[in-house]
Amino acid sequence: MTINEGKFVDLSFKVFIFTEDSDVKVYTKTNFSYFHPSIHFFKKIQKALLGAKVEERVIVTLEPHEAYGDYDENLVYKMERDLKNEDFNPEIGYKYELDMNDGRSKFGKVISKDDTHIYLDANHPLAGAKLLFDIFVNKISCANSEARTSQTRMFEDNFNFK
Repeated sequence: MTINEGKFVDLSFKVFIFTEDSDVKVYTKTNFSYFHPSIHFFKKIQKALLGAKVEERVIVTLEPHEAYGDYDENLVYKMERDLKNEDFNPEIGYKYELDMNDGRSKFGKVISKDDTHIYLDANHPLAGAKLLFDIFVNKISCANSEARTSQTRMFEDNFNFK
């Protein structure tokens, strides 16, 4: 059996994360299951997996624009600190909700602060990163409606790739 449309796929993988400002980081995921094709998983990886068999290894590299986008300096916001509220002193790394002009909200991570301002980064944590996926196909099976429902719940509750 090979990976193609309508199959339920179980993978294990390592993601090697390459950023300009840090050493390579590695993230490991075992028993990652999805219904092929899926809107919740990178298209380039799904395309590379087409035709793969159980116990096959597939290696895929995603450039930033194929994953979480390039790092955008315009998504770093400068907020004035409320100097009257001495208790508000968020730590570096604290996530803070920003209300945007279009009515939506974004989360920004405090990346720096000074006496009068807080700087929040609303980029995805992996924006600008090149990702190398080392994937191992554990299992392929025919998907049924129960498997599709289970996958939807998994992505809504837990783990989501673009």
